[in-house]
Amino acid sequence: MEPNPPRRILIIDDNRSIVKIAESVLTKEGYQVLTAFDGVEGMEKAVTEKPDLIILDIEMPGPSGYQVCRQLQQFPPTEKIPILMLTVRGKLDNVRDLDQHTYQERLEERNRGYEVGAIEFISKPIPAKELVAAVKRLLWIDRK
Repeated sequence: MEPNPPRRILIIDDNRSIVKIAESVLTKEGYQVLTAFDGVEGMEKAVTEKPDLIILDIEMPGPSGYQVCRQLQQFPPTEKIPILMLTVRGKLDNVRDLDQHTYQERLEERNRGYEVGAIEFISKPIPAKELVAAVKRLLWIDRK
């Protein structure tokens, strides 16, 4: 019996440092990593490469992560690919440490992401263990 090919992950982010770090972490975990540095390139690669998971930054020049996510979720060849969104706005844990405006802003950002089809969020800078755990969780869910 042949071993399963590595799962393919597409990272779409205009911050090359973030992409490089995430690519390194995920490659060490045995994933095949594809990269794109803007929304247009990311959508093209999602359609042609059909990755198992997409990691998508919210704030990019050109189409935003929200726009990219919505288009990918509405296009039959990519509609079933799980999307993990990256945010610079921070986490929602430790709610007591956040003022009401900041909390509301972060909550709205996530709600908007869920509305366009995101499955999960990770805050930048990306903790390696959190990234790996989220990827494993989403790929496990995807196999069900």
